[in-house]
Amino acid sequence: MPQTIAHPMFEITHLGQSLPLLSQPPIHLAKEPIMTLSSQRETYLESRALTAPPYRLHLMLIEGAIRFGRQAGDALRRGDELAAAAPLMRLVDIVGELLVGVRGQQTDLNRQIAGVYLYLFRAVSIAKINSDPAKLAEALELLEFERQTWQMLCDKLGGEKSEIRILPVAGSSPTSASSALSLEA
Repeated sequence: MPQTIAHPMFEITHLGQSLPLLSQPPIHLAKEPIMTLSSQRETYLESRALTAPPYRLHLMLIEGAIRFGRQAGDALRRGDELAAAAPLMRLVDIVGELLVGVRGQQTDLNRQIAGVYLYLFRAVSIAKINSDPAKLAEALELLEFERQTWQMLCDKLGGEKSEIRILPVAGSSPTSASSALSLEA
């Protein structure tokens, strides 16, 4: 007696007779997609970023830079340069964005902050090129200090949006989406 048991997508043979394929699609018990913990976190972060004031966004960038820097540092200490490459690249990108954000205005404060971010950009670039955990640790230490500074600013400003201004980047129109952060009142 030939008997074949197969996957529902394939033909089933029983006692030499071919039976038709199942014509109905598989049953899905969940009607809505299940939200995983990671997708919930992404939704929360997206909502937080879309509703945050500019100074809070700046802090979020610094926190992201620190997170990617730590990931890269862990990988470099393990000797896994391949695993360090992506977080290092993200770190370089974020520090580059921080630098671009403060270079638009020519105030003394912005020039000083730009100098710090330029130093950070060079340090993380050297860490990436040379797979240097010591140079990365140096940059992370400075980023931690920067995070604490911006956290104090965010705590002080709270919801007081009137104390900071968003000024257009030099060469852009006031209605364009690009802007720079100025701490000048």
